[in-house]
Amino acid sequence: MRFTADQLTEYNEHGYVIIDYPFPQSLTDACLEAVEKVAEEPMPEDDGKMNHHRLRPQMPNSYWSKLDHSLPFLQIELHTEIVELIRQLENDTDIYFRNGGINELAPNRSFLWHRDTDWEYIELMHYFSGSTKENGCLRVIPGSHIGPSEPFIKQTENLRQQHGHQNPKTGQSIPDVELPDEISLELEPHQLLIRSARIFHSTWVNKTNQSRLMHHWLFRKSDAANHRFHFEDCLTPELIAQLTPEQRQALWLNREFDIDPKYAKEQENENGKVFWSVIE
Repeated sequence: MRFTADQLTEYNEHGYVIIDYPFPQSLTDACLEAVEKVAEEPMPEDDGKMNHHRLRPQMPNSYWSKLDHSLPFLQIELHTEIVELIRQLENDTDIYFRNGGINELAPNRSFLWHRDTDWEYIELMHYFSGSTKENGCLRVIPGSHIGPSEPFIKQTENLRQQHGHQNPKTGQSIPDVELPDEISLELEPHQLLIRSARIFHSTWVNKTNQSRLMHHWLFRKSDAANHRFHFEDCLTPELIAQLTPEQRQALWLNREFDIDPKYAKEQENENGKVFWSVIE
């Protein structure tokens, strides 16, 4: 599968494109089954990163649950059609999978306006049960991936002051201010959002009584020194044995490279304690 010329134009101009997912429904079903096997009662005291609700982190204040790079999720993250699409966008055949993750927007929680990074890379987002304004869908400023983020930050801060929200906190139970050019990305379960990491975005508050389950993941170009894992250290041999040669290649298994220094402390704390396997 490859992007059409119109889809590439949309991504380049708006900072995102929405497509139907190019993998079978059975892979999504396997992920949802894994969630139900692993999910527990909410334990917010372990959730320093504010991205868990029913999926408890493997360690207190860790980003990682038992599922993020477990086999059901890797089968989607490393699906051959996904890899081909990202190779096309990045114009690089030797891309590597940096990491994936599961974000559960808990009831009565939201995220503030922000840009993830000033680096340009591509993130994929899949809302398993769909996303709506009611359950906290993404809000974006189309085209905000181009140029500096300071004008959007200043605009946001000025509107917060006007509305008496000078010191909002991530996770707050009221939505962040509405920006003039924002749009809401309400998605169906069969759709994928492919967006620039630089796009300015937030969420609405999840007003339902269930967490909004979102699976997101990203690849990097071969010359980007942004590795987060040596995956052979955190994936079990049983899981690796079930991956295809192409999937193993995208993980850069047993290749020489350095971990990005920004993740060195995380690796020091979690290496040997956080790992992923087959979910049975």
